[in-house]
Amino acid sequence: MRKIIYATGLVLTMAAMSSCKKYLDIVPVGSVIPTTVADFKKELDAAYLLAELDKGLSSYRGDEITVNETRSRDVDVISNNFLWDENGPTKGQTYNWQTKYQKIFYANHIIEAAPAATGGSQAQKDQLIGEAHLMRAYTYFNLVNLFGNAYNETTAATDKAVPLITEVDMEKVARRNTVKEVYTQILADLEQGLALVNVDDFEVSQSYRFSKTAAWAMAARVYLYTHQWDKALNAAKAALEKKSTLVDFNNSNALPTLYNSIETIQAYEQNFNVITIQTAYVSDKLFSLYNTTGDLRPKIFYGKDSKGKNTVAKVVNSNSYRQSFRTAEMYLIAAEAAAQLNQPDVARNYINQLTQRRHTPVFHATEQIRLATLSGNALLQEIYDERFRELSFEGHRWFDLRRTKQPEIVHTLKGKTYTLKAGDPRYTIRIPMDAVANNPLLNE
Repeated sequence: MRKIIYATGLVLTMAAMSSCKKYLDIVPVGSVIPTTVADFKKELDAAYLLAELDKGLSSYRGDEITVNETRSRDVDVISNNFLWDENGPTKGQTYNWQTKYQKIFYANHIIEAAPAATGGSQAQKDQLIGEAHLMRAYTYFNLVNLFGNAYNETTAATDKAVPLITEVDMEKVARRNTVKEVYTQILADLEQGLALVNVDDFEVSQSYRFSKTAAWAMAARVYLYTHQWDKALNAAKAALEKKSTLVDFNNSNALPTLYNSIETIQAYEQNFNVITIQTAYVSDKLFSLYNTTGDLRPKIFYGKDSKGKNTVAKVVNSNSYRQSFRTAEMYLIAAEAAAQLNQPDVARNYINQLTQRRHTPVFHATEQIRLATLSGNALLQEIYDERFRELSFEGHRWFDLRRTKQPEIVHTLKGKTYTLKAGDPRYTIRIPMDAVANNPLLNE
């Protein structure tokens, strides 16, 4: 079983589980046993190619979207998530459980088998294995934040999350591991990945790959989510030391969410498809957070339809709109971590470096004065609001709500009002029903 199965273009196909309830299964289509660094590089490329749309779908659960109900057929695709009932009656888009474990399968095999690969330099082999560790870390990070409780130091050791599979074992039926166990694996893979990857930044055509800068950016995000403020600040600084460029909206309307943006650290994920982005209007709550005369982002990030509704321009359905990590997020992580460490001047400095490129000079001068008056919880709230403004529709908001205050959210659909209560258990998404049907241990 220790060979990777390839179809045309080296695509491995995962099948539904058989009656023997194997956790994962492989459909043989024609087989190639990778032996060289080039072979394993193709295997890793196949993992990079696997599409996921979970972050766009989960965005409907938060407060940045109102539904364009004129797209009546598409409303059914997203309504389960908009109503926090992901296993509900409507046959809509579901989460990519199998795809994530397919990526993990690739990563596991490369980590296990690639050390014996031939035909490349040691540096190339290290980079390849390092990328596999980072692929596994990032995939588990996304899994635990979709299907596990938000990280809480006091409960992480007992909160159930997702199964950890770190070896190629086709017969294994896996139980759910805890949030703490999953994060322990994520951090171990991050450490390994940072030690092995040796390419600081890839050329634009390969910007989807995990570089050293992308590894530091991922570390900053993981440390932020796990409340390791010192490490989050240091990792964000490390990423910014390697790349700190920002688009200045005073002299450019270039979208920072394009794969070839000067802000791109890693252009890996495309979070929305044509249905999920065109069925989204910008919520009044989000739009009202901008000063539409002094903040330059609304005119660049959004548009208007024929009815005057605010639409999304920054992440349209195109392969060119890909972002997993960009420099603006690093400034905001550094600001939040510094604020948590009671370093308000440091936090304000990072915010000002970003917003100077997003505001007109006159408005920015007044904002600097206002920002200087904020400290403590008020400064933190400003940083959360700035993340909302800057990172909207990039797959952050739902997870920011989960990891911070978990506030009450009210949605309206087809004339009815629905409420997610503060701290509601539905802030954690249930594991897809088809995954549970294939592995009943996921119910434990």
